Formats: sequence, structure tokens, C-alpha cells
Amino acid sequence: MRLQPPADFDSARLDLTRVARSRRYARIYHQRYPDPLGYGKTPSRFSDPRRRIPANRFGVLYLGISLNVCFHEAVLRDRHDGVVGDFPIPESELRIRQYAEIRVETALNLVDLTGNGRVRLGMPSDVLRGSRQGPARRWSLAFYDHPTAPDGIMHPSRLSGESNLAIYDRAVSKLGVNRTCELIKAPGLAGVLNNLGVALA
Repeated sequence: MRLQPPADFDSARLDLTRVARSRRYARIYHQRYPDPLGYGKTPSRFSDPRRRIPANRFGVLYLGISLNVCFHEAVLRDRHDGVVGDFPIPESELRIRQYAEIRVETALNLVDLTGNGRVRLGMPSDVLRGSRQGPARRWSLAFYDHPTAPDGIMHPSRLSGESNLAIYDRAVSKLGVNRTCELIKAPGLAGVLNNLGVALA
């Protein structure tokens, strides 16, 4: 199975979805990074796969449609797999993280991988469902370099199925911060922990 974009991908028509101004998203990040809109260039799901110095690679900022999906992606991940009943997490893990509500200041145009767009692009399902990050990074680079210059990617969470955004560094200026707080104090956190079967230890 071919897991990387074809050589003539520049001529492909991308399925783009528009995220309107004022839409709000969530983010969980470590308190050692004080900027709620900060991003890195280290290996991640849709990061730049090229072996270059950081200054020559693009960065990616990840957002979730809800606190639930952010907690799943940033804190819980796969640790609950195979565990029946409540899964204990030290409260200290939450106290070292911040929660931010991010708003869209200028409308975003994102490659939409949440519906049939992925199929029309010829992207194999394993690229998004699998835990290997290499193929997803190569597709991300193809999107980044595409002539339409999208602002990022809307994609389903591998863990919960909810929508996530991967915003390219060139579009981070289109975002703003509504509010921040310690994750432990985030509105709705108790319900998220209960729904995911997580108990604080």
C-alpha cells in the first residue's frame, strides 16, 4: 500500500473547509511553555518530516474542538487501553498543565480530512488511524507545499473521533486567546474525567 502522496500531488484538488471567525477551540499545554499559541518543530503527528535545521522547517499548533478531545490527546493518550474501570492519574500531572480557550480571529481554510475529502485525495485510511507518524507527516508536507497554501488540517482524533485542528505556523497569527487557566481549574474538567473513567490519585 502506498502511504505517501503521489509525485503529481500539486495538481490535486484539495477539499478545504472554512472555519469562521469567532469559532472557539481548546488547547492543553505544559506550563513550562507560557505562550498559549506557542508551537514546536519537534516530531509530532503532522510536523515537517524533512531533516533540516529547525529554522527551515514549518511548525504546527494543535487545537481540539473540546476539552474532552484535548485531554484525551494531550494527557490520557493510549494509557487507558486494556484497563477496565477507573484509570488513576496523579493530580500532579494536571497541575503542570494549562488550559486555553482559543478563538479564530481571521477565518481559516483547512484541508478537511474528517469526511470524504480523505478518500478523494487517495489518502489510505492507515495514515490517520495508525500510530506511525511518518506517513502523516509526508502528507502534511504535501498540503503545506500545495499551491492553495492551506492554513492547516482538520482531522479526526485517532483516539476519540472528535475533530482536531493542526494549524501551520504561517496561520497562527489568525488566532487569539480568550482565556487561560490551570488545567485542574478548567470548566467542565470533572465531567471529562468522569466520562473517560479517569480518577485522580
